[in-house]
Amino acid sequence: MKKILLVLAMMSMVSSVSAEGVIDAKRIYVGGGLGFNSLPGYGSARGFQFIGGYDFDFKLNEDISSALEIGYMGSGDFDPYKGFSSNEDVSGLWASMVESVPLSSKTDMLVRLGYDFGDDDGFLLGTGMQYKFDTKLAFRMEYVARQNVNSLQANVVVKF
Repeated sequence: MKKILLVLAMMSMVSSVSAEGVIDAKRIYVGGGLGFNSLPGYGSARGFQFIGGYDFDFKLNEDISSALEIGYMGSGDFDPYKGFSSNEDVSGLWASMVESVPLSSKTDMLVRLGYDFGDDDGFLLGTGMQYKFDTKLAFRMEYVARQNVNSLQANVVVKF
């Protein structure tokens, strides 16, 4: 419950800063999708994630975009196997920087570095691809490695 309140407080701060003109609302995006997760010793599980992000105005090397993302990931229940008798669920908040390298007008390569504050505390690292249907809608496929849980994620991202 405390984690959900933290996310709501962060969203409230972003909206109040946006009202003051510091943040451009057109650079904010939200998204979500499915995660196909693996946890050594517990097998695999299908879960979900929600994403909120902000694209910064500057570009590295004149074409690499930077964004700050926060999100929530729920792994789903891992199937017990190899002698384990109970289901295991890993969930929690995370924050990361995402660098987006354009490969064409419609596709980007993504690189992610962040920290998971949930059940799988620790650094996270990911890479993937993004296909932009238009300026407001994109589809992402990423592989994200955390301290214990590794995820293949399929997300839809919508910009305001």
